[in-house]
Amino acid sequence: MKTIQYFFFVSLATILMAADCSNKDNEFYNDVFVTSDNLVVVASSDVPGDQTIFVQANIPRLLTVPNMAHPLDIYKTTGGAAKLNFSYELEREIDGGFVYIDIENNQVQNIKGQSETGSFVLAKSVYNTVTESYEYLAGIKNLPAGNYRLSFGYNSNANNIVEMRSESVGNNLFLNLNSPNTTDLDGTGYFHFTVL
Repeated sequence: MKTIQYFFFVSLATILMAADCSNKDNEFYNDVFVTSDNLVVVASSDVPGDQTIFVQANIPRLLTVPNMAHPLDIYKTTGGAAKLNFSYELEREIDGGFVYIDIENNQVQNIKGQSETGSFVLAKSVYNTVTESYEYLAGIKNLPAGNYRLSFGYNSNANNIVEMRSESVGNNLFLNLNSPNTTDLDGTGYFHFTVL
């Protein structure tokens, strides 16, 4: 009889635990998803002879989002996240095909925000309390001569979308901000440039 009671309670506990679980990752990780266009741009230097490529993000704290009546307060929503992160990578044309290249520290000049280099650049847009915006501006330089293309989202399958994530702490919401780039990238999600 004790075996039957034990089995019943174990079965009941298992069913209750399963009923409380969710297979939705965003509920477990406390994520929210938002889309806003052209928050990250890529541009070539306009100074003659300077072949620097610039990646820039200037994301206002109060972000206008389609289908929302009021602007989204990124800083408040994320519990004061100090950074919004995204990634980009470079490929160089070799023998008619493009090959990913490692990016060295001396090839990325940070003007605003922070960068971590390697097989891709982890860009960190840092919150500026004066301008109340998340800012990143870096110049890519010192590349060997050749044809290049830049794309966003290391390990991402999204074309023409810059995927950003807040550096939230504790139990605060993580903001996943998807920003389609409709001005600088081609139809397959690349910014092409040549270094002479």
